Amino acid sequence: MQTEPEKYNHGVLHAAKEIVSQEGVGYLLAGLGPTVVGYGLEGALKFGFYETFKSVFSNTTPYQFVNYLLASVVAGAVASIVLCPMEEARIKMVGDAAWAKENVVSSILRLVKEDGLLASFGGLPAMLSKQIPYTMGKQVSFDLIAQLLYVVAAHMAITKADAKLGISVGAAFLASIVACISSQPGDMILTATYKGNRGDSKSFGAIVA
Repeated sequence: MQTEPEKYNHGVLHAAKEIVSQEGVGYLLAGLGPTVVGYGLEGALKFGFYETFKSVFSNTTPYQFVNYLLASVVAGAVASIVLCPMEEARIKMVGDAAWAKENVVSSILRLVKEDGLLASFGGLPAMLSKQIPYTMGKQVSFDLIAQLLYVVAAHMAITKADAKLGISVGAAFLASIVACISSQPGDMILTATYKGNRGDSKSFGAIVA
């Protein structure tokens, strides 16, 4: 829907039906390799750095919310750097027929061969525009929503141990919605940055202008 908005403009279900009818069910898994590897590394670094820097920034300001935001910015930035090559490979494998048969290894090698080792990081501003809002939305809102739900549970005389699973799942669900909404504009910018050939790709400034 992002790579061909003029074609898939009638919702998720319609787009899925069109893709399956034209490309087959297997096409829904296009780009899965870079997604698994990239977001596996990204997730590990994002959660690790966020938890680490929550302690580092704990006394930076009097406001816990602001300190959490600072930690999330660092975590999102680190995750963005790691994710750039994998995300470019994924977008090309999904949106460019010439890349359809590549796998996670061959796609990265092809990127390096055609554009150079550091070329993918030209999309770092676009990646930051997605990952930092996503991390802020997900990590920070999860912590704050969970804290709020624990207060509600305490008022209802529900012990922390009894409420833990439900609160964790509920807070994660709500935080995921916040993260998706906050990162959607950046996701569109990222797709516009990486799709097509390098010479045809627009810069971050040209896309947001």
